[in-house]
Amino acid sequence: MKSKLYVKDFNCILAPVIEKLKDDFELVEDARNADGLVLWQDVRGDMCELAKINEEFLHKPLVVVQHGRGATNDYLPPNKFQMHATKFCCWGIKEYERLERAGWSDRAVITGSPLADFIKPRDPHDGKNIVFVPVITNHEEPDNIETYWKLKCVEFQRASKKLNKFKNALKKEWNAWVVEPNSATEGTIPYYNFNKEWRLITKLTDAHDQRLYYGDIVKTSPNNKTHITDTIRLLQVTDLVVGIEEGTFQLLAMAMGIPVVMVDGFKYTEYGGIDYSSVEMIKTTGVRRVELSDIEKTIDEELANPEALKKEREKVVSEEFCDGSSNPIDNIVNVIKGVL
Repeated sequence: MKSKLYVKDFNCILAPVIEKLKDDFELVEDARNADGLVLWQDVRGDMCELAKINEEFLHKPLVVVQHGRGATNDYLPPNKFQMHATKFCCWGIKEYERLERAGWSDRAVITGSPLADFIKPRDPHDGKNIVFVPVITNHEEPDNIETYWKLKCVEFQRASKKLNKFKNALKKEWNAWVVEPNSATEGTIPYYNFNKEWRLITKLTDAHDQRLYYGDIVKTSPNNKTHITDTIRLLQVTDLVVGIEEGTFQLLAMAMGIPVVMVDGFKYTEYGGIDYSSVEMIKTTGVRRVELSDIEKTIDEELANPEALKKEREKVVSEEFCDGSSNPIDNIVNVIKGVL
C-alpha cells in the first residue's frame, strides 16, 4: 500500500515534484488522512497555521520546498520566523548558508530548484527584446515606475529616430514595407516595425497596476497553473532583463544564459507592517549593476556582448539554483521518502 501525502503548491513550484510523487505516493486532499505533508512554505498565512496544527496535534513529517529566490530570508531578521518543517529543501549553497545563520542547518537539505525542470533553450527571433520586471511588494514602488518610464522614453526616442529616417518616404507611401522590407502590411504600420531593435516588454503579475505600464505587457499570475511555463516562454524570446532587485525571474534568466542589468538604489522600507530596511538584498556578480542614468548605455553594451558575464552567471546559477550534479526533482522526492 502506498503512503499518503498531502501536498500544497502555490506558484507551480511543486508541479514537477507532484507528477513524480504520484509514482510512489497516494496524494490526498485532507492533511489529517496523510502520512506526511509537503508544503511550499511554513511561515505565513494558511500554510503557517497548518504547520503549527501539524506540529501540535498531527505530528506528521513535514517537508517544505523553497518557493522562490531568497525565501530563506524569512527565517532571518526582521521576521525570524519559526521553522516548522522536518526538512527544508533549499535550492543551493547560498540559501543553505542563510538557514545556517538562522540556526536551521540541521533541517536544511540542498536539493536544487524544481524550476530547473522548466528550463528550455531560447528561440531564434527578430529584433531585440528587453524585458523589465518590476519588484513585488505590498504596494506599487515608485522605483518601478521611474525605471520603466526611463526605459520607455529610450524606446520612444529610438522609434522616433526610425520614423524620422523614413519620414519623407512615408509621406508618399504609408505602408509597412517602407520601414521594414519584409513586412507586407498595406495602409498600416505596426508599432513593432519601429521598435524592433529595442523592444521593451514588461513582465507583470496581479500585484501591479497595468495602467502604469503601457505598451507590450506579459502578465502572469502565481495562482495560474501556467505561471512558470508562460514565464519561460517569455524568456525564450528575451535578449536582456532589467530589474531593480535580483529575484527569481533574474535567476531564471541567468540559467538560460540571458544578460541581466540591475538599476541601483532600490531598498525595502516596510513589508506587511514590518520594517524591512535591514533585509539582505541579493547582489551578485552575474549582473551589471548601474545607476538609472547609465541604463541605456549599459543595455547596449550587454546586447552587443551578451557573453561578457557568462562565467559569473554560471557561478550564480550553480550556487543559487542548481549545480547540475543531480536532478532536483529526484532529490526532493528522496528527502520526502527519507522523512517518511
